[in-house]
Amino acid sequence: MKSSLNVPEYVRDALAGVAQRLGFTSNQHSVDYDFRVFENNRSVVSVLYRVTFREEPREATVLCKVPPPDADDTLLALFEREVFVYGKLLPALEQFQRTQQEGTAAAPTTGGDREESSVPFAPSCYHAHCDAKRGEGIIILEDVQRRGFSNRHKFEPMDYDHARLAMVQLGRFHATSLALKKHQPKLFEQYRYMGDVTGERVLAMEGFEQTMEQAFENAAATLPAGDAARREKLARLRGCFAEELQNISDTALSEPFCVVCHGDYAGDNMMFSYNGGFPSRMVMLDWQLAKYGSPALDFVHTVFLSTDESFRRNHYDNMLQTYHNALLSHLERLGDDSATEWFPLTVLMRLIKLQARQALVLGLLHIPLTVASEEAAIVEGEPGEEDEDSGSVRISDTTDAKYQSRMAGLLKDVFRLGFL
Repeated sequence: MKSSLNVPEYVRDALAGVAQRLGFTSNQHSVDYDFRVFENNRSVVSVLYRVTFREEPREATVLCKVPPPDADDTLLALFEREVFVYGKLLPALEQFQRTQQEGTAAAPTTGGDREESSVPFAPSCYHAHCDAKRGEGIIILEDVQRRGFSNRHKFEPMDYDHARLAMVQLGRFHATSLALKKHQPKLFEQYRYMGDVTGERVLAMEGFEQTMEQAFENAAATLPAGDAARREKLARLRGCFAEELQNISDTALSEPFCVVCHGDYAGDNMMFSYNGGFPSRMVMLDWQLAKYGSPALDFVHTVFLSTDESFRRNHYDNMLQTYHNALLSHLERLGDDSATEWFPLTVLMRLIKLQARQALVLGLLHIPLTVASEEAAIVEGEPGEEDEDSGSVRISDTTDAKYQSRMAGLLKDVFRLGFL
């Protein structure tokens, strides 16, 4: 597809290398750029487009991510983190799984087949590079749509089948991180330094404190008028939310159970493939916020920000058990026969209680942004499945019925479960 978008030389060189890796002959294949993804992409973190290699009688497509042309230091730091995940972390986790699987091949697995012992957590990455000083960055990924993966409706709360698979995959991901940390501590050491890329920057942003003040005020307005006790608890959190966000990054509170977290484990950062109409496999997208921290961070993010009150009322305990069982089962597949003793469900529940306020603080911003994005999609047309990143700078009208329902439900569950 023709476009006026300039493709830098370093991007063309990287694509040429990937084409050769995929078996295309140098100077004998065509390279077609499809920038329609870029035209509809709401992300402020990266530009995404599809590239097709053609050489008769075959063709192959990949997805290309680059920083936006006007990327500042914060955006480049986010892009650099995703490059590190795709280029270093995920290959290490997959290699470790294969090694452990070979070492325990004769041992029976619990509740799964041999194939499940080695889990791919993301689309295959063919190339990942970032030079922040030069403003360069590129990630070239497998187009998983070609294998039948697709996005669910990103603005709707997750249903049981999608959420259950998300919890299983999260348990396996965290288990692999924990096992690598235990069995190969020297290799894992580099991942301990994956701090929060945006935490300090966000707190220092001009106007952020005022935005949070307004967010707390809007949330409080959804509480019943006579509920003085809960209003008081919310007001106390309002007075120390910055400290709460900083405490989330204190890994000492959650050791020795800290893992590499996805950091933004939400429904719109997942793609699913289906068997008989039910989700059977999934991959995780958008790793810019990946960091070392409590495994509870990813759990609360998904359960409180990607589901609704009705779901949590009916399935919260089931999601907790599903995640924990998947984590223990995968640890056993990776050679740890004592996981049940050193990581019981009570430990997970304690970690969740330590981190659950994060879900509330983030939800104060996440819910109005989600409602606003949904409203925009209805007006402009639903973005395509290839619209991997999501972002919006417009806050919805907090008198909107959807905002009122989702925020009131979040507050109700945080109080009901004793997290505030």
